[in-house]
Amino acid sequence: MTDSSESKSLPITSGGSVPVFDCRVFVSHEGANGPVVARCVNLPEVKASGPSERDVLRKIVDAFKSIAQDYHSRGEPIPFIETDAKPGPDEQERWIPVHL
Repeated sequence: MTDSSESKSLPITSGGSVPVFDCRVFVSHEGANGPVVARCVNLPEVKASGPSERDVLRKIVDAFKSIAQDYHSRGEPIPFIETDAKPGPDEQERWIPVHL
C-alpha cells in the first residue's frame, strides 16, 4: 500500500484558459424517414441537416466553433442572440458546451 502523499496526479500547467460557450440547439425530425434538422438558437446562421441527430449535432458544433473562433481570434464580441425562444411542437432542445 502506498502513502497518499506519494500518489500520482496530473500536472497543473499554466496557460491560457479555454473559452467555453453554450450552443443552444433546436432539433426536429422531418417525418419517419426524413432528415434530422437543427438550428442554433443563439447563433441563428448556424443550421444543419443530415441523416441522424448525432451527425447533425456534429455539424452544428463544427460551424458554431468556427464562427466563435473567428470572432474570438479577432478580439470581437460574438454576435450571440439572447432569447427566451421555446422549441416548436416538433422540436427538442439541446444544450451543447463548446470549447474553442
